[in-house]
Amino acid sequence: MSAMRFSSTRLRSLFGTVLLGLITSGAAACGGGGPKEGPSDGPQLPPEDGGPPAPYCTPKAGTNLKLTQVAQGLSRPVFAASPPGDSRIFIVEQGGDIKVLKNGAVLGTSFLTINVNATGDEQGLLGLTFHPKYAQNGKLYVHYVIPGGNRIRIAQYTATPTADTANRTEKVILETDHPYDNHNGGTVAFGNDGFLYIALGDGGGGNDSAGNGQNRASKLAKILRIDVDGGDPYSIPPSNPWAQTADAKETFVWGLRNPYRFTIDRSNGDLWIGDVGQERIEELDVVRAGTSGQNFGWPVFEGNECFTADSGGNAGCDQPASYVMPVTQRMRGASASILAGPVYRGGCMTDLVGRVFFGDYATGEVRSFPAATSAVAYNATTDHTDDLDPSPRKLEGQFSSFATDAYGEIYVAALRAGRLYRIEVE
Repeated sequence: MSAMRFSSTRLRSLFGTVLLGLITSGAAACGGGGPKEGPSDGPQLPPEDGGPPAPYCTPKAGTNLKLTQVAQGLSRPVFAASPPGDSRIFIVEQGGDIKVLKNGAVLGTSFLTINVNATGDEQGLLGLTFHPKYAQNGKLYVHYVIPGGNRIRIAQYTATPTADTANRTEKVILETDHPYDNHNGGTVAFGNDGFLYIALGDGGGGNDSAGNGQNRASKLAKILRIDVDGGDPYSIPPSNPWAQTADAKETFVWGLRNPYRFTIDRSNGDLWIGDVGQERIEELDVVRAGTSGQNFGWPVFEGNECFTADSGGNAGCDQPASYVMPVTQRMRGASASILAGPVYRGGCMTDLVGRVFFGDYATGEVRSFPAATSAVAYNATTDHTDDLDPSPRKLEGQFSSFATDAYGEIYVAALRAGRLYRIEVE
């Protein structure tokens, strides 16, 4: 991740793509499993839509935006998250540290330090999420590349919920081999249904060289969904699309190249996925709550264009109805790594409630459109970039992620500058 550079065959900026990881705005029934299904001891998260404002803001109308710096001096921040109801922000650094932003200052002692492999541009500590019942059980989950290779691990740690440091004892939840050092995915988040969602890329290299995109037996090129409360280390939600088959039972949706960042709408459970492209297209996909099993087409399709005529025995480009097309997409060029952002459900920016945000690592763009939209041309989305981040751009070439705090307010991270900003109405 050294400069978040990615060639067209390498996801260009896994990390430049998403820091704040959208704290993943609440999980989502997002897909299979209706409202009656949930983990054995994990209650569903309450819907939120323009909830009470954060204590640090006065609700304000308008769509003219600005970046307010809230943290600096960080080392390659790639994500941020907050436990439910907690005013602290936990900032993920690619090298393996998690820092605490508390009462306006970054604490000198790390909350947790994990030994990771961060030698590649897209490796390291990539994701963090807190259990919906963190205030009671102190459980948190991380997504990282383990030392000595490219193997990806999802692990559980614990902490006294009010403490600013975590316990060092790790419980491995899930591991998977990964052929190359890029396309690792990176997001881990709880859905509104209480299940844990995990993003894994196609294994890296170019052209889906490992053949995982359309391989139902592989966990790669998927977003997985597991129940960490119903088994040891987890169980399979019965409504997962392949729960009763010989295929990868953890699969929730598939056919993805590198879903570095996804977010879940805390209000209704819709799952928004930024899938980084290779040759021509960056795409933003959605899985509406209550559905699952969608095939987003990689490598048969890149966005809505045919990518390869060799479909490995699956439906080819002549059968586009077999695949789900993006809600919006942008041709690559200046754009290099799409970042899915949250659907805004906070109380500070009253005119932006219900809009889904997305951006790009290379250009530093920030855009939005109404989250109820089923399809929209890229140029028809609202471009906030010049307003939010006028020249000289703070995010261009280093926009590593969106994120949200416990109040639903939106943040963005600048990778090399080591800074975290909050989006506010001017």
